[in-house]
Amino acid sequence: MKKIIHLKEKLASNSRFSTKYDLGEDDKIHLLYVSPKLNATGYYRLISQALELDKTNTHKSIITNIDSNDFNNSLNDLTTVLDERLLVWADYIIFPPIFSDITYLLKAIEAFNPMIQITFNIDQNYFALNAMSYDKRKISQIELHNLENNLACADLLLVANLKFKNFLHRYINLRHPNADVVTGFIPNLISQIGYESMPKIIKNDTELFRLGLIKPTLEDLNFIKELFKKMSKELKDKIQVVCLGSSTTYELIEKLDLQNDIEFHKTVHFKTFFFKLNQLRLDSAMLLAKDTTYNKHHSSYLFLELSAFGIPTITSIYHSASNNITDGVDGLLASIEPEWIKALDLLINVKGIKEEIGSMAIKNVWKNHSFSKKQIQNISQEIFF
Repeated sequence: MKKIIHLKEKLASNSRFSTKYDLGEDDKIHLLYVSPKLNATGYYRLISQALELDKTNTHKSIITNIDSNDFNNSLNDLTTVLDERLLVWADYIIFPPIFSDITYLLKAIEAFNPMIQITFNIDQNYFALNAMSYDKRKISQIELHNLENNLACADLLLVANLKFKNFLHRYINLRHPNADVVTGFIPNLISQIGYESMPKIIKNDTELFRLGLIKPTLEDLNFIKELFKKMSKELKDKIQVVCLGSSTTYELIEKLDLQNDIEFHKTVHFKTFFFKLNQLRLDSAMLLAKDTTYNKHHSSYLFLELSAFGIPTITSIYHSASNNITDGVDGLLASIEPEWIKALDLLINVKGIKEEIGSMAIKNVWKNHSFSKKQIQNISQEIFF
């Protein structure tokens, strides 16, 4: 993460244009990444992708700037003025989802450089949120309409979920028959860049089994409360639930009268999130999800992060991460309450199984869900060509 923090500072400095951006002539494909935030979406969908592709002999990436994550407004607005020299240089210009109307800007970019491929990298199906809240605020219908119109002006839309890819292609083209938009798939991938200077994995040295809940919703907490009522006292007494969340999360915990049952930790900025996750010393974590379109189209960063630390997950069959898990090998899958209890009992009471699954989770995530030579080749040859 040090490399990213240093780059953020460099791009925010008053240095000369030529110091920030290398526009030297070459025969590479040029990728211009616009205003990613230093949060999970910005990191997985733009920043790490840009830095990894920039290492290749075929592609060169430039990031215009890296925005700080504003917890009071986690939706993206365009925060930078695009320099004409960057627009001339770029073959692809890649935006995060933008919820303000920038259709005029996109048309101007296209007129200025007709060869440029306007691209949006979309992390989740915002159109399936309905009245659900996203982080600390609601997404208004006007903002969704702006996003839709922006996407309809694009040449390429990139997503991290194949079901969402099919949905988005139909959604945009049915509503905008004159749009000429291609949808592509780039999975979320972990990068060594995010784990620079990371200390060794910290193991739990207490007698209790530390079970993680990361940023749970009210629905998640209600499920845990009911699950523990149906669990044997013998099993329940072996578990310490560890929750990482916001002040709003803690209010929900108090509302459900769970403050004495849950060890609460306040969430941290993304740049220190990996360190915090390691410090929680989790034995396992639960990835809960209901059977909804939004969950089916979601792309999970958390599964990758937990797996990188060898933390075996118990994952809902409705969670998008379930597609990446071989049940009983590199994780456990569950649906109804008895299956969740059985999975916990297995990890707690069967000697060696937690360590075995955790070890396989690490191998799986670095082999199949990282910026490997194969993954970079796929992105280079099938998406940005």
